[in-house]
Amino acid sequence: MKILCIYGCGGMGREIADLTSRMDTWEKIIFVDDNIKSRAVDEVPVYTLEETLNEFDKSELEFIVAAGEPTSREFLYMKLESHELDLISVIDTGFHLSRFSSIDLGTIIHTGATLTVNVHIGKGCLINKHVVIGHDVTVGDYTVISPNVSVGGDVEMRSNCYIGSGAIIRNGIKIGENSIIGMGSVVLKDVEPNSVIAGNPAKFLRFNEDK
Repeated sequence: MKILCIYGCGGMGREIADLTSRMDTWEKIIFVDDNIKSRAVDEVPVYTLEETLNEFDKSELEFIVAAGEPTSREFLYMKLESHELDLISVIDTGFHLSRFSSIDLGTIIHTGATLTVNVHIGKGCLINKHVVIGHDVTVGDYTVISPNVSVGGDVEMRSNCYIGSGAIIRNGIKIGENSIIGMGSVVLKDVEPNSVIAGNPAKFLRFNEDK
C-alpha cells in the first residue's frame, strides 16, 4: 500500500489534496502537520510527523511538501530528508514533459502549467496553475512560481525565489537567490540576489533580509 503524505494542511495542502485525489496512484492520502488544529481537513485525516512514522510502515510513505513559501519548503524538505523519507514529485495528469526537460524530486507541477524544451526544474519547487515557462530555463531549488506567471526563454532563477501571480519575466533574465518578484510585475532587467522588486517595469524596493 502506498500512502501520500501531504506536509501542510493549509490552502496549498488542500489544493494538492484535491489535485492528487484525481490520480489513481495512492491507496490513502493524509495530511501531515506539526501544529494540528483539527484531526481532519476536507475529510482528509491529519497526523503529526511523529504520529505518521509511528502509525504507518515507513516503506509505504511518500511525501510532498505543501508550503507556498520557499524557505518553508526548504526547511520541511530537509526535515523529511533527515528522516530518510521518500520525497516524490506530484505532477498534474494532463501535463506533458519534453524529453529534453527535467524535474527534480519534491516538485509540484499544478494544473495547466506548460514547460517547453530544455527546461530544468530543481528540487522542492512549486510550479502553480497555468504557469508558462519558455525554452532553456533553469529554476533553482525550492522556488515558488505563482499562478499565471509567464517566463521567457533563457531565464535563470536561482534557489529560493518567489514569483508572484501574473508576473512576466522577459527572456534572458537572471534572478538571484532569495529574491521576491511582486505579483503582476514585468521584469525587464536582471535581479540581484536577496532583492524584492515589483511594478511595471519592475523596480527594486528593498532587500529580502529575513529570507
